[in-house]
Amino acid sequence: MICKPSLSFLKNGSDPVLLITAEAILAGLAGNPDLPSPTPTLPVLQAAVDDFQTALANAADGGKSLTAIKNAKRAVLAQFLRQLAAYLQVACNNNFAVLVGSGFPYQKPDRQPVGVLPKPNLISLAPGARTGDLDAVINPLNGASAYNWRVMLADTPDIVLQTIQTTAASCTFSNLIPGQVYAVQANAIGAAGPSDWSTLRTQRTL
Repeated sequence: MICKPSLSFLKNGSDPVLLITAEAILAGLAGNPDLPSPTPTLPVLQAAVDDFQTALANAADGGKSLTAIKNAKRAVLAQFLRQLAAYLQVACNNNFAVLVGSGFPYQKPDRQPVGVLPKPNLISLAPGARTGDLDAVINPLNGASAYNWRVMLADTPDIVLQTIQTTAASCTFSNLIPGQVYAVQANAIGAAGPSDWSTLRTQRTL
């Protein structure tokens, strides 16, 4: 089994998903004894994330100039993440657990799952780019063909407000009430059926 980082989120992920994924990678690498010398270094990657986050916020109101700056900062961050993927490919030495621990998205090692999948880990839940949006990201699971997502009010988690199914390990809930606290869960679908739902995670919308 060959373990490889996945770069699809750099091309297909929205700006908020890219930002959330990059922050999850930083968290996975910080103090990680299995990956002590990432390239680029964590301060360099953190600076690129901060620059992109600032540019993304500045471009929220539109305007060609601010959007162009945001796109340029995204390109810089994406290039650093490609360099990091190359480092991880070598440093992980085909150890799947080390790759998963880095927080970097990974390719499915096998096309066919074995047995029921474990419940996914909801690694990030944050306000989206638009008012009333929530962006959620999980670590992709080997053998998952799709993911189910659901959102509820935090104080009534037994009442599901929205359900979404995606093939990507990320999801955006839209048209939620600003300032409200919501709870989100996800599960993974494999050949043996759906996994258990992830642990509830809560977040207030903006």
